[in-house]
Amino acid sequence: MAAITEPDPIKWEAAQWVERHMDNAPFDEAGFRSWLSGNPRCQPIFETMWQRVMGPDMDYALCDYGRRKSMARKRLASAAVVALLSLVSYQSLPSIELQLATPQTFEVADGAVRSITLPDGSRLTLGGGAKVNVRFTRSDRVVDFSQGAVFADVAHDSDRPFRIRTNGADIVDIGTSFEVLSKPSEVRVTVTEGEVELKHQGWFGTPVNLKASQAATLSGSSVSRMKNVNLSDVARWRDDWVEYRGTPLRQVIDDLQSLSPLPIEIEGDRLANQPVSGRIKLSRPSEQLDNLAVIQSFRIDRTSHALILREE
Repeated sequence: MAAITEPDPIKWEAAQWVERHMDNAPFDEAGFRSWLSGNPRCQPIFETMWQRVMGPDMDYALCDYGRRKSMARKRLASAAVVALLSLVSYQSLPSIELQLATPQTFEVADGAVRSITLPDGSRLTLGGGAKVNVRFTRSDRVVDFSQGAVFADVAHDSDRPFRIRTNGADIVDIGTSFEVLSKPSEVRVTVTEGEVELKHQGWFGTPVNLKASQAATLSGSSVSRMKNVNLSDVARWRDDWVEYRGTPLRQVIDDLQSLSPLPIEIEGDRLANQPVSGRIKLSRPSEQLDNLAVIQSFRIDRTSHALILREE
């Protein structure tokens, strides 16, 4: 005979918190935070349930726990199930529709730049070998990618937010143009016009709003603001070839950095301030660095984490 497993009260409680969060009634934020801090299992169980609302975890927690407890608890479980079913019937439709939507895939070869126009009129410029999956529904516009660079010029639609998701970052457009650089170590977002919201994916992400000339990075689950940028320096890789006239090497490296798979570091101010003149293809950072090393007389020390430029 199979062993009977004991009901898990934390899963039951997590299911209740999901139901409360979906309800239109005022949410007990303090009580929720207190519950989260009471046991290290609470947050991962809640997040799992939140991501698959009414999936197997939710069904088991609500139904099985109620079945094993008192009749009063049974009635509460049944009421919760009914409430969840009625709520999910209309509140989860957008997310279900999004999951069922067939994505359009666009990609660009490493070392090239590609511009595409989406059905809503938004324009994406891809670089750094980016491959994007685009899904549009009646309620959402979502772009997913895992590496490379994307510059988005978004057509405004107040009824359908435009969202880019990459490496744990969730970037929501509030009518704007912005650049997203996605690398294994971090995601960087820079806004050239309008406003975007950046946060870590998942229920617990705290959003940071960015306006024109503002930038921020997401590393792990932490969002950090950067110093303001010059708009003329944002996403220069879109032009592919860029002409430099007596420009400090530091600025040239900053431009090459966008599509470089590894961070590029310059050792010493004297090297960083060397003037650079000529045309440089920003979409091919590795080969352009090799060319610059010959012309500017520096060497490149390659490690698994960075490219370090040092004077000969």
